[in-house]
Amino acid sequence: MNSLSRAGLIILLILAVATGIWLNNTAWRNRRLIWQLQAAVIAGGVGFIAGRITAGNE
Repeated sequence: MNSLSRAGLIILLILAVATGIWLNNTAWRNRRLIWQLQAAVIAGGVGFIAGRITAGNE
């Protein structure tokens, strides 16, 4: 793993922790928005994985 990918992984980890803290401090009235955000992230991840699997080997 080169240093650029390692730095990217560290940045993603920091962003994930910061987002978790922010969502934990969110008021209950915004929980529906959080569920929609969670669904969008999951759908994006599934779409990305499906795209990588079905992509050609070129």
